[in-house]
Amino acid sequence: MRWNVGPFGAKDLFTIVNLLGGVFAIHFVVTGEPTLAGYALLAGYLLGDTLDGPVARLTRTSNKFGSEFDTATDHLVQGIAPALIVYAVYARAGQTVTGIVLMALLITCATVRQALFSVAKMGDPLMYTGLPRTVSGYCAMAYVLSSFFFGKNPVGYTLGGFIIPALALMNLLPIPYMTHRGARRMQTYVKVLVIGFLVLPAATLLIARQYTFDVLFVFTFVYAALAWLPIYPHEKKAFFRRYRQWTTEVSAK
Repeated sequence: MRWNVGPFGAKDLFTIVNLLGGVFAIHFVVTGEPTLAGYALLAGYLLGDTLDGPVARLTRTSNKFGSEFDTATDHLVQGIAPALIVYAVYARAGQTVTGIVLMALLITCATVRQALFSVAKMGDPLMYTGLPRTVSGYCAMAYVLSSFFFGKNPVGYTLGGFIIPALALMNLLPIPYMTHRGARRMQTYVKVLVIGFLVLPAATLLIARQYTFDVLFVFTFVYAALAWLPIYPHEKKAFFRRYRQWTTEVSAK
């Protein structure tokens, strides 16, 4: 069976699903329904983004076009769309200026991150450099859509003014974060947490929808705070050596 037409492969169909999740999210933001926008992003992630990699390997349709298409899509659905949701929630509460600032921080840091890693790849087989956009964007979105942490919290908007900028700035800090596609096997407890991240938000969406974003926030926030811990000291030393080389490559003319 032929799995590709020109540069377009079977895996790109799943990237389109992810992209459409972002398109529908923007639609729901415009129509004043940020919670539905969050569900649209989650659907795109679960039915598209989590599957395009396995499909690419199964059908052997990975190529440069697919990589660029996936990167551009991720920037929309992980950087821009979550920031729009954050803005919509704050603006609806009459805090438009704060919403603009938070949106600007999320989009700016995510865009700078993409530009940096387009110039030069870190190439580390074990770690992400800085907090991935997936985590920062979805964590910020999940926070403002959560029932317990934000909706029922009298200081939710104020705390968001600290949590969301921190998430955005962590995109650019030299923090080594564990990746599920590393050169060595993850520790067992890390595997359990990764499976939980993939399964529990989806399960909550089906059986207790009002707490979907609370569960998502917990997992993404814990990752942001602690996912550097499973990396061994010698691995961190190797990371920082490579990071210093990478910063030189990024700055080269």
